[in-house]
Amino acid sequence: MDIHSWGPAGSGVVGGIIATWLVAYWARGLQTQYRGWSRAALRRRHRTTIRVANILLLVGLFSGLALYLVGGVASNDHRPAFLCFGLSSLLPLLALIVIPFLTGRSMREAFVAFALGQGAPVWATYPPLAGGLVCLVVALVGFLSSGS
Repeated sequence: MDIHSWGPAGSGVVGGIIATWLVAYWARGLQTQYRGWSRAALRRRHRTTIRVANILLLVGLFSGLALYLVGGVASNDHRPAFLCFGLSSLLPLLALIVIPFLTGRSMREAFVAFALGQGAPVWATYPPLAGGLVCLVVALVGFLSSGS
């Protein structure tokens, strides 16, 4: 391995260390209660919603990546990556809206419980998911305009 191939690996390790530090730092500042519910009680109350949202996040991730494996798109095409990020943002958000609606629970509680379940503050959880929705629109427009 020459020095040029260490660049991506080194930046990945540094990025992982920074991300781990940020999560540990943010976890200390997480709110202890939300509307009278402790963090643990809120996560228990919305356990099914959190699990379904996490599973759908993975489904979105792997369905977008499957386009590269199945073929039909070039390995340097950005549209499947955008689709992957977009679906892995849209599907959990849909779960966080639909499941509480069907069970009669608060959607706002479900959104807070999902963020706490990820070990991150609410303000750090949802902007990346909103960015994923933008990527989904870009991917869909890209697929529709090229006809593939």
